[in-house]
Amino acid sequence: MIGLYQFHRPDPTVDYADSIGALRDLLDAGKIRHAGISNANPAQIRLANEILGGRLASVQNEFSPTYRSSEPELELCADLGIAFLPWSPLGGIAKAGELGSRFAPFAEVAGRHGISPQQVCLAWMLAKAPVVIPIPGSSRPETIRDSAKAVHVQLSPAELVELNAAR
Repeated sequence: MIGLYQFHRPDPTVDYADSIGALRDLLDAGKIRHAGISNANPAQIRLANEILGGRLASVQNEFSPTYRSSEPELELCADLGIAFLPWSPLGGIAKAGELGSRFAPFAEVAGRHGISPQQVCLAWMLAKAPVVIPIPGSSRPETIRDSAKAVHVQLSPAELVELNAAR
């Protein structure tokens, strides 16, 4: 049995509802334990959750300080209790190291806490809703350990306002 089957890219030649119906069939048959969707808008999230009988487990959309257009999807997932999995949360592997120089408030908050801007970024996302589970890719063990420490970072309400305003 597959633990989580994440439907990543809809085939434009297949009706979206039919594709989600196939996920429902896999759930009903016990082939998969959980079903998720990716790159979905709010209407698709609602439709998928309806077709799956309230069993939509996750939505995986791009979300980062650079790419915030998935904020409505994140908020909807929080309202529905569906895991929101931001991909490229640090802006992509080529830009993750530049996060602090590209978004000064993340570097400023990091300096006050004595941590990396990347940790601040992940902590900021985690603070948005308890359903957020960022997917920070990494090729080095030290950056994996750094990212994992974000769960222990407590940002103040003022810091969250500062980071939310950073563009």
